[in-house]
Amino acid sequence: MSRIEYILGCFLVLCGLLGFVNPAFSAGNTAQPNSCVQCHSKLSESSFYGAKSHSWIGSIHQQHGVTCNMCHGGNPAATQEKQAHIGVLGSSNPHSPIYYKNIPATCGKCHGAEYYKFKQSVPYHLLQTTGRGPDCVTCHGSMVTKVLSPNDMAAVCARCHNPRMGVSPYITQQAKAVLLLIREGNVLLAAEKRLYPAPRSPQVAKTLTQAGIALHNAKLNWHTFHLDAITNYLLTFYDTVQKLPPAPSVSH
Repeated sequence: MSRIEYILGCFLVLCGLLGFVNPAFSAGNTAQPNSCVQCHSKLSESSFYGAKSHSWIGSIHQQHGVTCNMCHGGNPAATQEKQAHIGVLGSSNPHSPIYYKNIPATCGKCHGAEYYKFKQSVPYHLLQTTGRGPDCVTCHGSMVTKVLSPNDMAAVCARCHNPRMGVSPYITQQAKAVLLLIREGNVLLAAEKRLYPAPRSPQVAKTLTQAGIALHNAKLNWHTFHLDAITNYLLTFYDTVQKLPPAPSVSH
């Protein structure tokens, strides 16, 4: 890991610990009157827009104050439907923030680091040039975000990476294996932190921090889909964990 990558990783971890997000997306914003939320929440769950609105309720986006207008446009302060929908464009309009090619930039207003990495990927290039690549919604959904399981990720990748289309069909299983390693890394790091409760020695604290940065970089760089580079970060993570001294004995 280069010094620049290490410093960047420290910064990103620190931002996560401090809960740093775009001020426009702070959780307090939902306390303000929002006609989009007030109106759409009254729609039937059986309707298209009603189902979307009810899915948003309780989601991570609601928890962080991300309301309809932040992605769709419109005027949440207006009390009349016509005025409230000024500036709202349908998803088929190339100028809409939710047009499939524009979705990464829209999500990137808050998820800047992931967007930066995704722009370095081949799928992003294909999305912008041919329209055939995935966008954020492909893997994460929209109203209710998710992180795909390794099996589900392989299935999504297989839509393009399959023998019939002849586009690197081996990628699906490789991606599944890398994602499994990331998940195992999450479990391992959590277990190691429990083995070394605070107060920790400077050596243990430093090693755990370095391991956390390497794992964080692996997860962040997942959005580049450069699987070999992600694997290298994971190898750094596992090598770093191996440097931890023997765990202190637990008294009963």
